Amino acid sequence: MIRTYLKTRRKELGLSIEELAFRVDVSYNYVLNIENGHQGDKASFLMMSKLAKGYEYSLDEIYQLELRHQNKEEVLYD
Repeated sequence: MIRTYLKTRRKELGLSIEELAFRVDVSYNYVLNIENGHQGDKASFLMMSKLAKGYEYSLDEIYQLELRHQNKEEVLYD
């Protein structure tokens, strides 16, 4: 399931996928896969902190947003 909260936030910040990837020090494909929901369900604490910084969220904010995302996915697929 697409993580619209990340894609929306990136656009609010005026960043392209390439710029965010550079900011977070990961590949373009990793950011693309995270936003499209193909990767990141079990991201490490270090990666979550990098992503939070890149998207200018606190760790708590990104954690809460991801919990909501995961709960939506469970409801859709139950």
